[in-house]
Amino acid sequence: MSVPEILWYIGANDGEVPWDPRHRFEPSFSALREQARTLDRLGYYGALTTAREPISLVADTERLRFVVPEYPGVKPPALLAEEAQVFDQYSGGRLIYNQVNGADPVLARYGRFHSKDERYGVSEEYWPLFKRLYLDEAQAFSGEHFELGPRYKPAIAGPRQPDGVPVWGTGASPAGISHAAEVLDAYLMFMSPAEAMSTLFTKVRAAASDKGRELKFGVLASVIVRETEEEAWERFEWQLSQTSPESVLSTADRNLTSFGFPPLAELTSDDAQVQARIDALRAGRLPTRSELEFAPNMAAGLTTWSGAEPPFDVAGKGTGNYLVGSADNVAARMLEMSERVGIDIWILSGWPLIREAEITAELLFPRLGVTAAFGATAGV
Repeated sequence: MSVPEILWYIGANDGEVPWDPRHRFEPSFSALREQARTLDRLGYYGALTTAREPISLVADTERLRFVVPEYPGVKPPALLAEEAQVFDQYSGGRLIYNQVNGADPVLARYGRFHSKDERYGVSEEYWPLFKRLYLDEAQAFSGEHFELGPRYKPAIAGPRQPDGVPVWGTGASPAGISHAAEVLDAYLMFMSPAEAMSTLFTKVRAAASDKGRELKFGVLASVIVRETEEEAWERFEWQLSQTSPESVLSTADRNLTSFGFPPLAELTSDDAQVQARIDALRAGRLPTRSELEFAPNMAAGLTTWSGAEPPFDVAGKGTGNYLVGSADNVAARMLEMSERVGIDIWILSGWPLIREAEITAELLFPRLGVTAAFGATAGV
C-alpha cells in the first residue's frame, strides 16, 4: 500500500483546550506563521486552513500545500481562477480547494439562498468552469447558473498545476455522492468505524467509476499519540476535565438544528453509547471516557469546531472523533483502516496545534512510512 499523505491544521483558534474559552491562546498572525513553518519543517504534506490568510503564509514555507475552504458561487468563477493563479504563481503550485457546500444560515451571510440540492447543481457547473479558467481557456460560457463572455484574460502568466487546482470535499446524501463523483478530486469524511467508512467510500467509488473518474479518499480525525497508552488517555481525560459543561451546552441546540437535527431535548439515537452521551449532556454533565470510547484507540471528543458542529458526535456525523493511544497502536489502527477502507489522505489535528503536530510527526511518521524532517521537538 502507498504511503498516506498526512496533513494538519492551521488556525487562529488554538490552546491547551481551545474549545473552552478559558484555555485559548490569544490569536495572532505570528502564531499562524509559526504553525505553517513548523508543519513545513516536519514534512507534513499540507494543512487544512481554518484561517483566511494562507497566501500570506506562502513565504514562510517551501513544500507545504494549503487546503483553502471555498463556497462555490460566492465568488465569480473568473475571480477565483485569478486568485488561484496568483497563489500558485507565488507558491509554486501548492493550492488545494476544500469545496464547502455550506449550511443555509452560513450562506445567507453571503447572499446565497439556494436549497441544498440547488447548491449541488451550482457546484457541478462552478468547479469545471473554474478549472478551465485557471488553465486559461478563454472561450465564452453559458450555463444554467453562470454566464461568461469570451474576453477573460489570465491574471498572471506563470506556472499552473497541469490538471488544475485539486478540489477536495464531501457529501454523504445521494445528491452529495453524485456531486462528489462529478467534481471532486478527493473525497473526505470524518473518521468513523471502519465498516461505516467502507460502505460510504464504496458508494462514492462506484458513482465516480460510472462517470469514468477515479478519486482519492481522505479521513479527518483528531489525534493524541504518546509513547504509552496510559499517557495518551491521561491527556484525553485531562482535556475533558478542563472543559466546562456550560461551554459545550451553550451551543449544542444551535449547532444541532443548523445541521437539520432535533434539539438536544428531542434527540435520540439507536446506538446505546451515543444515547448515553446525549443523556449525559441533558443532565448537564460531560460524557465519561466509557461513553466516548467506541473502538480500540478511537473515541468521540471535542475540537475547535465543536462550537459549530454537534459535540461528542451525538448526531452521528463523526465530527470530533479521536485516535488515542500509544504510537504503535495508533499507527496500527491507521494502517489497518487505510488498507481495509482505501484511505489515501489523513487530515489530523490536535491541540495545542504546534506541540501536537511535533509529537505526531515524531511518533507516527516513522511507523507510517512518512519521511519526516525533525528540528527541535516538544517534549512528549
